[in-house]
Amino acid sequence: MRRRIFVTLVGFAMSAVFGAASASAQTALSEQEAHAIGVAAYLYFYPLVSMEITRKVATNVEAGKIPGFGPANMFHNFSAFPTADFKTVVRPNFDTLYSAAFLDMTKEPVIVSAPDTGGRYYLLPMLDMWTDVFASPGWRTTGTQAGNFLITPPGWNGDTPSGMTRIDAPTPYVWIIGRTKTDGPQDYDAVHKIQAGQNYATLTKLFAAHSHD
Repeated sequence: MRRRIFVTLVGFAMSAVFGAASASAQTALSEQEAHAIGVAAYLYFYPLVSMEITRKVATNVEAGKIPGFGPANMFHNFSAFPTADFKTVVRPNFDTLYSAAFLDMTKEPVIVSAPDTGGRYYLLPMLDMWTDVFASPGWRTTGTQAGNFLITPPGWNGDTPSGMTRIDAPTPYVWIIGRTKTDGPQDYDAVHKIQAGQNYATLTKLFAAHSHD
């Protein structure tokens, strides 16, 4: 099922890249034009491949074994600042503690909940499989009060429960790389309480049925 969805994503992307070229398929392409199309296709598709590898590596780890890694649809927190040998991402922050989660919405939407941080800066940037940030709940956009965000996959047309903010995701997999402001190691305990309040819930028990286009 997951493989089929990923292949479908790539198929749609291929149609977008080569759709314009098909109109002039009857005319022969020069070597330079063919090379340019190949380069453009590589650049266009590479984020999908890179993110899929990242997703599989990040979620194929038992919870609590590696900071930021673990099963899908769960937040996996950093309890301390990254060490100097941390290489999972380039140049991590040293003034926030991370909370990471890969959402798998191949079967249903996911609800992401954030606690009231009492004015403390936090954000939950959400990346689609193209590596684009399509939403970023938190201090700058939704405030620091408690919030419930309904993250929906492409084509989902169910109802949004009262009190929730709907966010439409461009792809059925989403990577959340949350950050909470941390004023040094002495501030860890306060941030850990906020991290403990970040959670997720699927809609299995909240909706009797939902449909996809």
